[in-house]
Amino acid sequence: MTGWGLVGIILLSMAWLFFVYGLGLHYALLRRALQAKPGEYVPSSLGFVPGVVGSAAALFTIAALAQYGIEVPWPWLWIVLPLVIDPYCLPIVVLLLVRKLGGPR
Repeated sequence: MTGWGLVGIILLSMAWLFFVYGLGLHYALLRRALQAKPGEYVPSSLGFVPGVVGSAAALFTIAALAQYGIEVPWPWLWIVLPLVIDPYCLPIVVLLLVRKLGGPR
């Protein structure tokens, strides 16, 4: 393994760890926000950053596996999945659109 390969593995591992940490933080904040009383302060989230980092990590992981001859089934599913399971990424956008489009007129 070359030096750049090692740096790539380290960066990829950091991206996956950031995604897992951000996902755990988002679910903890979501649980806290759902249990909060009206007017109570709820800390803000990291936004869409953990989902995007997880998606980029999945993209580069699939590319790295392809170099070793490992073919991943449904690659776009694994790339989009971090965006879908992060509660402050795509689900919050869908919720806001449903509220805006389906709300009282």
